[in-house]
Amino acid sequence: MDVAKAECRRRILSVVDETAQINLAAAAGANRLTAEQRAAYVAGLDWIMQMRAAWPSLAASGADLSDDASWPAVPAAAADLAGDF
Repeated sequence: MDVAKAECRRRILSVVDETAQINLAAAAGANRLTAEQRAAYVAGLDWIMQMRAAWPSLAASGADLSDDASWPAVPAAAADLAGDF
C-alpha cells in the first residue's frame, strides 16, 4: 500500500510540484486566473482527486504501478497551467 501511495504522490508532484500548487491556489483564491486557466485548474484538482482515489485499488489489485495506463490521465491543460506556475 505504501508503495502505491508513494507512486501516486510522485506522479502528482511530477506534474505540479508543491511550489506550483501553492502559487496556483493563491492565484485561484485571489481570483487572478482567467476563465480558461480556472477551468484548467479545476480539471487539475479533479485529476488529483482521481489519482488519490485510484491508488488503493491499484495496490489491492497488484497492478503494475509503473504503467502509465494504470493511472488516470493528466488533463493537458492542467499540466500546461502547472508549468506556468
